[in-house]
Amino acid sequence: MRPGKASSSWLEVSVVTSPEAAEVAAALLVELVPGWAEERGDGGVRLVAWLPDDPVSRRCVEALLGRIRQVAVWGLDPGACQVRVRTIPGQPWETAWRRHFQPFRVGRFLVRPPWAHHRRGGGALVLVLNPGMAFGTGLHESTRLCLRVLPDLVRRGARVLDVGTGSGILAIAAAKLGARVLAVDCDRLACQIARANARANRVSDRVVVRCGDLFGPVRGRADVVLMNITAEVLLRAVPLVGRHLRPGGAWVVSGMVAGNAKSVLEAAAAHGLRVERLLRDGEWRAAVLRAAGGQNRAAPSG
Repeated sequence: MRPGKASSSWLEVSVVTSPEAAEVAAALLVELVPGWAEERGDGGVRLVAWLPDDPVSRRCVEALLGRIRQVAVWGLDPGACQVRVRTIPGQPWETAWRRHFQPFRVGRFLVRPPWAHHRRGGGALVLVLNPGMAFGTGLHESTRLCLRVLPDLVRRGARVLDVGTGSGILAIAAAKLGARVLAVDCDRLACQIARANARANRVSDRVVVRCGDLFGPVRGRADVVLMNITAEVLLRAVPLVGRHLRPGGAWVVSGMVAGNAKSVLEAAAAHGLRVERLLRDGEWRAAVLRAAGGQNRAAPSG
């Protein structure tokens, strides 16, 4: 199913789970549909996706229910996991998205969907992201942590690597700060989406997107390496990242939770990377790690 496809009725799939299990639940939703809306509150995280109401979608939803309820096999606590499905007559895809996704501010950046207009002023750097294209819109805490720290690290003319770029939001943000960016993802659809988003934000001349695993497509070194991904992948990257960081360069790692951040930071320390900043948002953790040598381009803001 593609966004915008006409349908006489839609299935609204709503998953309520713990913040810890939300990432896995979202990954399972992506297998069905190219995007979802996310709402966070005291009761946990609610992920909402829409599918055309047809026999294929209903069979897929049945399989999804069982898989989401088994997220405990990943060692995650889903909390009081609830999955609800309801039929919405004549509910168009884009109308559903427009109801759930509105512009929001993250530090120096204003993230907005293509249909929302904003008044100029306030010094915000605008990031235009279509939530129906999935792979991250800045709503997730791990992405917000990266966006908040980027202006302290990225200077005009800097070379930045964004590994696991997804929607390209971090690569685009770095380019808006004046960097030259190489964005990498192992998913070809993500690469297509990142290129389209770079064009929509008018930074395609400063953002190059390549498909490949981790640092496979990378040549040379960067001032800043960005990785907003799972702790397991970060551990794989630890022995490799030093080859692609300039002396004194910064590695921004995010996507960790309180329970696995320690293992990533200890592994990084064993490879000569020191923790310059540790950031948190609820259960989520991010860190700025600094390579030895050289002169830091930016001081931490605290």
